[in-house]
Amino acid sequence: MVPLSELLLYEASRAQHVKEVIEPLLRKGIMVLCDRFSDASIAYQGYGRKLDLGLIKRLNRLSSQDIKPDVTFLLDCPSDVGLKRAVQRNISQKREKEERFEREKIQFHYRVRRGYLALAKKESHRVKVIDTREGEEKTFEKIRQIIDKLIETKKNFRFKI
Repeated sequence: MVPLSELLLYEASRAQHVKEVIEPLLRKGIMVLCDRFSDASIAYQGYGRKLDLGLIKRLNRLSSQDIKPDVTFLLDCPSDVGLKRAVQRNISQKREKEERFEREKIQFHYRVRRGYLALAKKESHRVKVIDTREGEEKTFEKIRQIIDKLIETKKNFRFKI
């Protein structure tokens, strides 16, 4: 797949998801958690695939209808460690079809990580970098502390479990 097609497919999927799921929940006052959002397009298609960042930012605004997360967790580790974890996860969960990114050269993963870290530096108020090398429990605890603080500052959030 060519990089532009990949970008457009992700943006189209995001637009649909925002319209059908995220926007209605936010209107009801329900907190929404996503595994990847517009930052992923900047990191993967912008830094990783080397597509124009200005184009990606315009498409992100359009597809997300200007919705931006209050907080984004960047679960960070060295690229080679993250790649090994992803490959292991795919093997253990029998996800053969989800290995397209894992087949990329390590340089691609270095660029993606660099992109995420650049976003975190630029938007440090929103993007929280969590070092995952300390293990799952410490990672969870760090995320929980940030979420607890966010909830405390936004007491008017309603939750649906």
